[in-house]
Amino acid sequence: MKDASGDAKGDDLETELVSEEDPKIVVNSLWKVFGQNNPHQALDEPYRNKTRDEIQQELGLIVALRDVSFNVYSGETFVVMGLSGSGKSTLVRCLIKLIEATSGEVLVDGEDVTNFNADELLQFRRSKMAMVFQNFGLLPHKNVLDNVAYGLEIKGVDRESRHKGALDMLERVGLTGWEKARPRELSGGMKQRVGLARALAV
Repeated sequence: MKDASGDAKGDDLETELVSEEDPKIVVNSLWKVFGQNNPHQALDEPYRNKTRDEIQQELGLIVALRDVSFNVYSGETFVVMGLSGSGKSTLVRCLIKLIEATSGEVLVDGEDVTNFNADELLQFRRSKMAMVFQNFGLLPHKNVLDNVAYGLEIKGVDRESRHKGALDMLERVGLTGWEKARPRELSGGMKQRVGLARALAV
């Protein structure tokens, strides 16, 4: 879009520049249906266009994700918002295959995560994508520094390098000085920042 002077507006120019890049994450027609009675039924006609309540009443299945598609670009902050129970956590778990999607694709750098075997999935989680859990997932017997460095330890990074990386991430989330504290000594918000630092560190 151009203004009256004929110059491209800043927001539109930024959007155009981002759109020229290949997306880092591409989600295509992602479905997650919970239930024991052949979840794929919910994707077939005539159920595909019925409401969640109708499908649950008629088939005993719960549609958690319905035909979700989006792209995420490098450097972009992508926010998913919704009411409690709307499927936000289910979506994130499908992105890293903590739970199996019923149908659809999750492409990260062109590779479909839904097709990864156990070894490929382990490497993917170690090197490309991490998740901050709602309950923080901190190890109570480790201090803050070792919690943040834990993912690097699993990857085989030496102690000095992983502690340096962990310290850098703690500084980024505003927790410098809390390295030796145990999770029980932290507030809920601080625990969440430790979890974020751990995810960023890898």
